[in-house]
Amino acid sequence: MNEVTLQLPKTLYQNLEVLAKREAVPLTQYIIYILTSQMSGGYTVRVVSDENVVRQKASFESLLRKWGRITPSEADRILDRREPAEPDLAPEVVSRLKARIARSKNNHI
Repeated sequence: MNEVTLQLPKTLYQNLEVLAKREAVPLTQYIIYILTSQMSGGYTVRVVSDENVVRQKASFESLLRKWGRITPSEADRILDRREPAEPDLAPEVVSRLKARIARSKNNHI
């Protein structure tokens, strides 16, 4: 692996630090994630409010606690009720996710 030293404006550094803490990852790992995702063009990083982060995290943790105990039809119902998201995933990523969900459903039948 190669090493690069960057001089970042203070505000940019602070914003990156906050985002990395929200994701519970080291700053360098978060910067690598951002650079990689921008190079692939598959993801967009957006800043969301702290309140929204807390709400999404609570919802996700609730789903994780229940996930092992739900049927595929219940999983479909949960997914159907989810908040709509802006389509920022590449079409091939969406296709792979749909295929993975379908395989998972077939394994539970």
